Amino acid sequence: MADVVVAPLQDPVPEWPPVTPLDAPELPRLNADLLPRFAGDFVRALSASTETPPELPAALVLAVCSAAAARRLRVRVGPDYFEPTNLWFVAALNPGNRKSAVQSAATAPLIAWERDQAAEIEPEIERAQSLRKTLETRAAELRKKAAKLDDPNAREDLTQQVAQIEADMPEVPVVPQLWTSDATPERLGSILADHGERMAWMSSEGGVFDLLAGRYSGGVPNLDLVLKAHSGDSERVDRGNRPPVYLHHPLLTVGLSPQPSVLRGLATKPGFRGRGLLGRFLYLLPPDPLGFRQLEDVAMPEGTRTAYDAGIRAMLDWPPAEGERPHVVRMTPEATTAWKEYQRAMEAMMRPGGDAEHATDWAAKAPGAAARLAAVLHAVQHAHSRPWESAISGETMEAALELMGTLTQHSLAAMDLVGADPTIDGARRVWRWIEAGRHERFKLRDAHSALRGRFDRVKDLREAVEVLEERGYIRELENEPDGPGRPSTWLEVNPAVTGAWS
Repeated sequence: MADVVVAPLQDPVPEWPPVTPLDAPELPRLNADLLPRFAGDFVRALSASTETPPELPAALVLAVCSAAAARRLRVRVGPDYFEPTNLWFVAALNPGNRKSAVQSAATAPLIAWERDQAAEIEPEIERAQSLRKTLETRAAELRKKAAKLDDPNAREDLTQQVAQIEADMPEVPVVPQLWTSDATPERLGSILADHGERMAWMSSEGGVFDLLAGRYSGGVPNLDLVLKAHSGDSERVDRGNRPPVYLHHPLLTVGLSPQPSVLRGLATKPGFRGRGLLGRFLYLLPPDPLGFRQLEDVAMPEGTRTAYDAGIRAMLDWPPAEGERPHVVRMTPEATTAWKEYQRAMEAMMRPGGDAEHATDWAAKAPGAAARLAAVLHAVQHAHSRPWESAISGETMEAALELMGTLTQHSLAAMDLVGADPTIDGARRVWRWIEAGRHERFKLRDAHSALRGRFDRVKDLREAVEVLEERGYIRELENEPDGPGRPSTWLEVNPAVTGAWS
């Protein structure tokens, strides 16, 4: 009987693991109707006229409203708990989306107010400058005369006269300034000191993060003042050849629209995540409309622009409160109850396994941001009256909390983005190449040739490929000879993914 030949057992092909998505979750859109009166009307009109997502003008308009409110208002949240009304916004969008045009339109009332204030005090500035020149000349003459005297008593007398003249020199008024777009943290301290301890930082680029990271200080970040200016904590500012000043309650408002790529990896910059800088921002990550715009001319209604300008001007012209502290805005019992429910919900989200477990630095500050946002919406509603004479209604708080619901989802996604590993971006790039070419099987060598502009070395490409393998998109096959020389590395794509291509 012939021997029976039994084929050797082969290892079964392992099953594919479930695919873990590379892309960020689909985020909800911001409802501009939640912004009251002239602010909401202007956001909708500006979005239409520039063909930009409403999230971009909403972030910058709210920043402008916040900058105006922060000069005069704070909100009472609890018996001994007050929040200022300055907010920090980031709306990340790619170049080409008319971010500069949106910022120019949003900040136009600030510029107009600064211009009018400068014209009003110009005669006073000229008088003070003229008097200073006269006194400086007189002091120089006496100093020169004193230097020639031999009599010590006479010389001392002239010296005292010079000192008195210099002590009596008038301060030249500073032209009022509400916002800046490019200031180092050191320079920011002087600006705050010169302008009532209130300032807005508005920019359509991400250079602010480079400044904070220490672009002009040898890479050493200087975050102390900026962090304190979010909550109004006191700070001493040394101003070079000028006397130091003490800032009692400095407040900084921020409105930025950088590229999404600027946000990636910010958590790796010293102090940015660990000291809570990134957790202070309210983020918006709108979809990029480039390639899908209608490119039609939609004019901004003149009445909408006029109402916005007048509303911001009215807020800037509110009278100050007595003493150093701003006016206090209170909340109705209905608003307080709604806010407490939101505070408890955010607390639960920070538990292990909660949606905000990875972003407790942001979530812990979210209830305070919600109170600030409600106060800003209240301020807009009462721009032409005295908002401190009425309380924040339950309806206004509900609008603020609905906005915070959207901001929460965007911000949690942004916190993933700021801490993203660069290899994730590389994996996305490789996957786009695979999808575009419908490559069900491919050589690593061919992928490197096609993506050499992104990956200089095969090692870098391998790191991105490993991410795709870990997430179940692809896996490596047995190496197959490819003629003489070393065998090629082949990879195949998960059939569960390729099945959706057809």
